[in-house]
Amino acid sequence: MGIERVEYKPWEGERNGRLHRIFAMVKKVFKHKTKSKGFLIFLIIGIVLVHVFPIITNSLTPHSMLTPEMMIAQGMGLEEEGGYLTGLFLLFTLLLAAVVCSDLVSQDLKDNSFILYFSRPIKAEDYVLGKVLGSFTILGLFCFLMPIIFCLVVIGTQSGGDYLASLEVMGSTVIVGALTFFVFGFYGTMISSLTERRSFAGVGTFVSFFVLGIVSDIFSDLGANWEVLDPFNVLTYAYRLIYGYDLPSGVDPALFWLALALLLVVPPILLYYRIHRRAFGR
Repeated sequence: MGIERVEYKPWEGERNGRLHRIFAMVKKVFKHKTKSKGFLIFLIIGIVLVHVFPIITNSLTPHSMLTPEMMIAQGMGLEEEGGYLTGLFLLFTLLLAAVVCSDLVSQDLKDNSFILYFSRPIKAEDYVLGKVLGSFTILGLFCFLMPIIFCLVVIGTQSGGDYLASLEVMGSTVIVGALTFFVFGFYGTMISSLTERRSFAGVGTFVSFFVLGIVSDIFSDLGANWEVLDPFNVLTYAYRLIYGYDLPSGVDPALFWLALALLLVVPPILLYYRIHRRAFGR
């Protein structure tokens, strides 16, 4: 009886555990951030200043329903007052994104964990999803969950019976929250992929927003269209549109939509490009 020859047969199945690997990265990011006492203190301070005080004041103030005026400032820019989702909300979200995302990729690049990730059957897009979704879990607490709690408290204490209109405003708030953590989560993670220094990534996330804002302020006297160079203005205008308001006079809608599209599309594309190139050792 002869010995049968061993032949190679390619595996035709599908890899499983992809979602498990992504979930493991998300869980790791969340646990790593929430283990830091300094970070938790910063998060609590931000929640109290940005969310808790407005929740208390708006719930105690007589109101017939939840209105867009409660949610968004009537003016433009970070310095305007009035409304819940003012410049302070965006400012703390940016600070939070700078802290949360600073080491998401940069630390892996520095300590060679990046090589270990891609020595396993993991794709570049899975790595990106794991890291970004991990940032979403933290940012979502601040800019998604807390605004929804605000809406629920205000609706629960309203004196009027038009709950449908209040729920419509709450639905707009859900969209605003999702837009916010999407923009800041991808932007912060993208900056983190550009350097091996977590401090550079954190400062870069924060400073780059303000540099664009400063340039926008310098040239805003030449025309209102220069205002869309400031990411804070772009997000503020987007919030106003979501809540049913118009763009400010003088701002070209085409330029606004272009600026918003760039803010939404460029960070994910650049992040994936960086991760994909590093995965292949380029």
